[in-house]
Amino acid sequence: MSVSTTPGLPDPSTSDLYAVDVDGKRPTVYRSAPKERTCPSPNCDGGDRARADRRSFNWASFRFGDATRPVVTVTKRPSTAGMPRDIQVRGTGRYTVLDKDLDRGRIRIRVERPDTRLSVEFLDSRYVTGRQFPLDALLLFADDATPAVPAPSRSAPGTYVVPARASFDRHRAASAETVVFARGVHDLGYWEVPESVRRVHLAPGAYVRGAVDSATPAKARQKGFTVTGWGVLSGEAFDWRADKRTGGTTSCSYDCWEHTVKMVQLGTDGFRLHDVTVVNAPHWTVSGHRDDQITAVADDESRFGGTVEGVKVLGNWGWNGDGIPALPGTTISNCFISAFDDAVKLYSSRVTVRDNTLWQMDNGAVFQLGWYGKTISDVTVSDNTVLHAEWTGTNSNWGLLNYEENGGSGTISDVTVSGTRVMGPVTRIVALSNQEVAQSFRNIRLEDTTVDRLFTTAEIQRLSGNGDKRLPRNLVHQSRASLQLTVSDLRIGGTRITVNNAAGPGGFSLRGAPALVFE
Repeated sequence: MSVSTTPGLPDPSTSDLYAVDVDGKRPTVYRSAPKERTCPSPNCDGGDRARADRRSFNWASFRFGDATRPVVTVTKRPSTAGMPRDIQVRGTGRYTVLDKDLDRGRIRIRVERPDTRLSVEFLDSRYVTGRQFPLDALLLFADDATPAVPAPSRSAPGTYVVPARASFDRHRAASAETVVFARGVHDLGYWEVPESVRRVHLAPGAYVRGAVDSATPAKARQKGFTVTGWGVLSGEAFDWRADKRTGGTTSCSYDCWEHTVKMVQLGTDGFRLHDVTVVNAPHWTVSGHRDDQITAVADDESRFGGTVEGVKVLGNWGWNGDGIPALPGTTISNCFISAFDDAVKLYSSRVTVRDNTLWQMDNGAVFQLGWYGKTISDVTVSDNTVLHAEWTGTNSNWGLLNYEENGGSGTISDVTVSGTRVMGPVTRIVALSNQEVAQSFRNIRLEDTTVDRLFTTAEIQRLSGNGDKRLPRNLVHQSRASLQLTVSDLRIGGTRITVNNAAGPGGFSLRGAPALVFE
């Protein structure tokens, strides 16, 4: 069993709230918090509420094999939050709560198997009781000690090992095939990956402040670009909407999505993005496109696919803090995704999204089909868990499954979202509409969905945050094209939703003549 530690990490990036012990070993407890606003007007980046609440995400990582069952002790240090009235654990994987000591602010958890993602939540004055989430999150990432993609050899020809605190040598990297960031702190900045580099690896305990862009015209001809490792890639050095035309040193004065720094930009087919923790994104966390191809009709997206596994995304505090796009033929599995915009973009065909753990912030959808018209099919989303959905309204681009009408047309078909567990209260589950654009939906299925509670309309009106209150909770609005949706075994607060109670406990609003079936 091993833990991640980063020597020399500056105080703002380490937690002063939590201590974690894993079988006698002390991993670094990392921290992400909202930066000061850099745009000129109030809430222009969407983060004013998080700043006012002094939000933080804190996390620790460790790795072990199947024969080990480590015991993790989490202690919340004394603070103005006071003594907790309880300590709860939400998560995925197998674990056992052994005991709690509320007087000492301590809990012990035995992790029964790897690939477990846990949120340890202290119910004190920093816990939002009605909405059921902590303002200071503590996350435990327990990984399998044997990764799907083994670490590269550091002594192999063509490998450039970057020592901690050493200046990153871009000239040397331009002739390397593999770049390894060793344990410790690194200042990378915005990096356009040269054509020679086929792999980037962040060793356990590596904390790299920068962004990796392999979506360049030269890299588009390659196959198999790989980013791996149990290290951290942080965008803390970039301001919100940092502009890559200036190397991320300045920010756009508008939503210049075609020029912004993305934390990991994958522009090759057969890519692999595994295990890395990505935090503090200034814009989209992961992208698969060249910037000049993002919305083109016949763009590179149709050619790029790969695997995303074991990745952790968190600490996104502003608009455009999207998670991971499901590119054609791509599988996204066993990831933790906390996004301040759409967590998973379902924009392509032949994709699989399974066994992920999600924490949706107060913006965006969990599984997003929208933002432009498209024709896609064969999308399978299964066995995912939403720990929290912090929505404070019913905005047009929010929900567990959503389509945002924003121009264009096409047919989205054969999409199945099944086995989703949604914990805590939420404002919305589904929002599909073609009232404004001729986007067709055929054979869309929402199956085996369990939701703890759906906020009432009156409760939503009282929520304070980024939410708009004007739209219905669950909406299926059809007008300009066909809309076929089957809702099978949806349970809200233990009540199975049927055609007879869809408008009541289900909160559904229907317009037009959608082909909506409840099973």
